[in-house]
Amino acid sequence: MAIGAKLSKVMTACRYMAQDGENKFQGYKYTKAASMFGEINKALTEQGLYVTTKFELVESRDVTTAKGNAEKFVVMKALVSIHDAEDPKEFVTFEGYGSGQDAGDKAVMKSNTAALKYAYIGGLCIAMGDDPEEDTRPIPLANSKPRQSNPPPRQSPPPNQGDIHCEKCGKAITAKVADYSQSKFGKRLCMDCQKKGA
Repeated sequence: MAIGAKLSKVMTACRYMAQDGENKFQGYKYTKAASMFGEINKALTEQGLYVTTKFELVESRDVTTAKGNAEKFVVMKALVSIHDAEDPKEFVTFEGYGSGQDAGDKAVMKSNTAALKYAYIGGLCIAMGDDPEEDTRPIPLANSKPRQSNPPPRQSPPPNQGDIHCEKCGKAITAKVADYSQSKFGKRLCMDCQKKGA
């Protein structure tokens, strides 16, 4: 059987990965790397396929958080090659990128894991039950007219702008940013902490 036919069976077996992990500190669900890699490994080996991986450093820099803590930010690229055990010259390669930030020595490990996950997600077309582009509020197009609907009533009167601070880093934020973050992440976060995944 050609490698393409074998990969098709792997893709069928791995078409969806449930979000079986929860980051309670930051309030989001995710698919555990161990679960994902276990399912993929099982599907690959059942078809007589094996994997080789290579990682490339894309970016590495020191960053300072809003609280003044020094951390390392790293971006890695993962190259995942899937080979046919019957004919090792037959292979396909997927690539994925991942970033990680940590005050200790975990930045590279975090970015490697993310890059490997995204290489598999893209290469095997795995549905994850989430969408990074999904947003709870529509963003108007450049040429579209704003909708004339009334905004939903606030549950409580907004505090003065100077009284609102990011719950993660302590940075002062506007009421608008606080409201959006509260609806999206369940807590008041600055734009930087929202971009980091809450």
